[in-house]
Amino acid sequence: MGSFATRGEHRPLPVRQVVPTRSHTNKRYLVLGGAGGAGKAAAALLAVEGASVVIGDVREQALNEAIADLNKGGGNITAVVVDLGNAASIGAAIDQAEQRLGGIDGLVNCAAIVRHVDPLETPWTDWERVFAINVFGAFEASRLVAKAMIAKDIKGAIVNVASEAGKKGHTQSLAYSASKAAMINFTRVLSEVLAPNDINVNCICPGGMATDMLREVAVAYGDLVKQAPDDVFEQLISSQLRRHIDPVEVARTISFLLSDDAMIIRGQSINTDGGDTPY
Repeated sequence: MGSFATRGEHRPLPVRQVVPTRSHTNKRYLVLGGAGGAGKAAAALLAVEGASVVIGDVREQALNEAIADLNKGGGNITAVVVDLGNAASIGAAIDQAEQRLGGIDGLVNCAAIVRHVDPLETPWTDWERVFAINVFGAFEASRLVAKAMIAKDIKGAIVNVASEAGKKGHTQSLAYSASKAAMINFTRVLSEVLAPNDINVNCICPGGMATDMLREVAVAYGDLVKQAPDDVFEQLISSQLRRHIDPVEVARTISFLLSDDAMIIRGQSINTDGGDTPY
């Protein structure tokens, strides 16, 4: 059923400026998918809030560019190359991060890929690759970090970055939507499994965030409707904010869920999409 608006559109709401706290002083975090988007924003914020951070990504050039940008003010964020579609690569990256940091207090799973195709034409290989990175890789990283934390009796947190697509689904990215639904589910289960070890697990569900991935969506949708990608991109916004979500706004939620302030929020999928998802 469509919708009928009885009120006019309002102006875009501003991105609020928030003064960072030092809530992560002496904490040590690994951010996967840290070369761009919410991952890079989370790494930057966590470092400002006092944490030591290692970022991981499969895109080596983008990783180097991100490190140069993140450390231009004198920071000390380091990087590891990791392919979330390869279990050996994940294990090696986590070992490197743990050695550099001296232990890991928290993990952010922000790496993901998406394929845009007619759902009835989605090839088997798309399902395999999307699930290998978005689900299997994210879980393997969570599993290994959790085991490392347990071995050192570290109390901490894991934050998975899912998507509003994991709740609502999108017809042109069926495999991606299903993978994010799987992430929401394994977050719930892993939260219960790790509760006795005082490791908190939650996930967030962004939508309409100004990232390279959303621009890929705009290109794919533009091809379908015969519109310029830039025109489509400008329409992929939050219905309430009337603008794109800034990655730093998502990073703030990630930071909160990693902190002790989120102790009673466990196994949840938090919508960070500007109000578009109703449940």
